[in-house]
Amino acid sequence: MRDEDPLLTATISCNGPNEDWTEAERLEALRDAKILDTEQDPAYDDLIRIAAIVCAAPIVLVSLVDEDRQWFKARIGFDQAETPRSLSVCSYAIRSGPLLVIPDLTADPRTAENALVTGEHRLRFYAGAVIRGKGGLPFGSLCVLDRVPRPDGLTEVQAETLLALARQVATLIELRQARAVASDREADLAASDRRFRVMTDAMPQMVWTTRPDGFHDFYNDRWYEFTGVPQGSTDGAGWNGLFHPDDQERAWARWRHSLATGDPYEIEYRLRHHTGAYRWTLGRAVPVRNAEGQIERWFGTCTDIDDLKRVEEEARKLAAIVENSKDFIGIADENGRTLHINAAGRRLVGLSATDATLRTVVTDYFMPECQRTVIDTVLPAVQRQGWWEGELSFRHFVTGEGIAVLYSVFPVRDEAGALIGYANVTRDLRERKRAEEARDLLIKELSHRIKNIFAVVEGIAALSARADPAARPFVAVFRERLGALARAHEYVRPHSPASAPAVKGQTLFGLMRLIMAAYEQDGRARIALQGDDIAVGDTAATALALIMHEQATNAMKYGGLSTETGTVRLTGRRDGETYELVWAESGGPPVAGPPTRRGFGTVLAERSVAGQLDGVLEHDWSRTGLVMRLAVPTANLAA
Repeated sequence: MRDEDPLLTATISCNGPNEDWTEAERLEALRDAKILDTEQDPAYDDLIRIAAIVCAAPIVLVSLVDEDRQWFKARIGFDQAETPRSLSVCSYAIRSGPLLVIPDLTADPRTAENALVTGEHRLRFYAGAVIRGKGGLPFGSLCVLDRVPRPDGLTEVQAETLLALARQVATLIELRQARAVASDREADLAASDRRFRVMTDAMPQMVWTTRPDGFHDFYNDRWYEFTGVPQGSTDGAGWNGLFHPDDQERAWARWRHSLATGDPYEIEYRLRHHTGAYRWTLGRAVPVRNAEGQIERWFGTCTDIDDLKRVEEEARKLAAIVENSKDFIGIADENGRTLHINAAGRRLVGLSATDATLRTVVTDYFMPECQRTVIDTVLPAVQRQGWWEGELSFRHFVTGEGIAVLYSVFPVRDEAGALIGYANVTRDLRERKRAEEARDLLIKELSHRIKNIFAVVEGIAALSARADPAARPFVAVFRERLGALARAHEYVRPHSPASAPAVKGQTLFGLMRLIMAAYEQDGRARIALQGDDIAVGDTAATALALIMHEQATNAMKYGGLSTETGTVRLTGRRDGETYELVWAESGGPPVAGPPTRRGFGTVLAERSVAGQLDGVLEHDWSRTGLVMRLAVPTANLAA
């Protein structure tokens, strides 16, 4: 090939008018290619062997020109892996046209003093085809060298082959870059997939994804833990079989609608748990769109809401109970502002609208004389002991009249135990009060008539004594016993709080002497008291009087007091927190066994023991005489 061939002599100077790149840009592109200092590659070796054969060259290099060196990706006939850039002939090639040919390196002023020319390598011929990366930036050259000059340079075939091989080297570099980018993307995708799986497996919900057409292709571990199905068995459309049969068509219809429109998917259905039970689940999904707005995937979750549904159902039941209750049920915040009053409560106090309750506070519901009690007594008691119950008077908001109520209030606290308000259940006592008044009136009337009967009997006895002086001693004893019975009657008859006899300072033995005075004979007490005495209160006194009067009455009719010589021993014994009273009869008729029926008085006495004294009553029907044992908590006797 002739020296004047433009293929051999054309050059482009990076500093010339045709400059379209800078050295910094070139070096950046070279390093971005990540080809420097890579391992040996047979593909490059094959290319330089072809170049060596075609060009009959002893030395062939794939030379990449770095900032301070030239590094050889592939080489034949040259031992060194790199040389300083100052010795690089390829540095001139990258500034030239596609091919630089120097027939005699000793004759070219650029290379005549090069150590590779003057030194032991004694290089004389150079031809290099430029290797360009993306954007046309030169990386180096595929060059052939010889130790003898070649005045004729390269043949046209050799030159074209060298250029073609240089392009192949460039292609290999680009392919390596592409593979590196693809590998990085695959690594990023793999890392992203790992992060996605870790994230979804850490979520408490079941997570799933689908293709744009709705084909399910991923479920997290929560799904398989919940359902218990094998991995992959619910891919595609297999998920629907796990829904409750009554929910399947509805779920399918909602999913098809979302796939057709792109609307978010949301539905509640029953999903089969691995135990076989169906649990309520909230299903949700949203589309993931690309830059053009097209759906690439669907991302969905399933949340177990079965416990929440049960709580909501219980809340609905509770709300229904509250609203349908005939009692006043109200809730206020910690400052006493009313939050809710049920319908029965609003009717009780004359509030017609729900919103009217929101403008009230707790004390607004009470009569003026009770408001101070609520503030000074009720609320402090609630804070101190957790509840308060007692009788107060509500105020009717329209008429202003008082309403007798049983007010029960307790605190409402959050999960941390902090006070957030108060709740109350209040019962209208007006009907009960009216019934109690009617009962008390009847009791008073009956008591009055019985007292009249006692008076009449006593008057008849007195007349008999005046008419027959011999009967006076009998009449005196009779009238004394009649008076004792009247006093006993006063204790055992039903009482209201206003009519109950005062027993302040009274003891059990004192009460028994009063009740049993009617059963003395010839000045001799037939009922002997012994053992431990104990103080008794109003409630306990009435109950004990009823029990013992009934016992004495039965003893007079059937037991130890029904004979002239019969007696009763009444023994009290205090044992720690329990007081035991034993009634033991003797000298009466033989006892055949327990009675076949119980009278009204006996039933009433037993109920008094259990209901008023919280005690235990036992009977031992011994043949020699009845023994009755009454055990009562000592604290209850003071009530």
